[in-house]
Amino acid sequence: MLTRVIYECDALEILRTEMDAGSAFDSLEFRDFSAIHFVIDGTPVFRTSNRSADLMPGDSILFNNERPYAILNDAPSRSVILSILFKTFAMEIRA
Repeated sequence: MLTRVIYECDALEILRTEMDAGSAFDSLEFRDFSAIHFVIDGTPVFRTSNRSADLMPGDSILFNNERPYAILNDAPSRSVILSILFKTFAMEIRA
């Protein structure tokens, strides 16, 4: 898995993540920020304790920071995800 920061400021951070076949990571990678994930390539699976969503290129999914989730690439090819992390929302909750 390779994650690169594309843009960062006080309010948000944009990441590009390339996931190899069979790889996985969880929301702890994003600290306690709310996030929206856009699938660029591949078919990753997004899982919470009570829900699972298989996404395809062009699909997106939004997570607030309340529940942990995991992103899995069960496909035989890589997946690419563009993630926007909303830092200001997390800071407002902490204050």
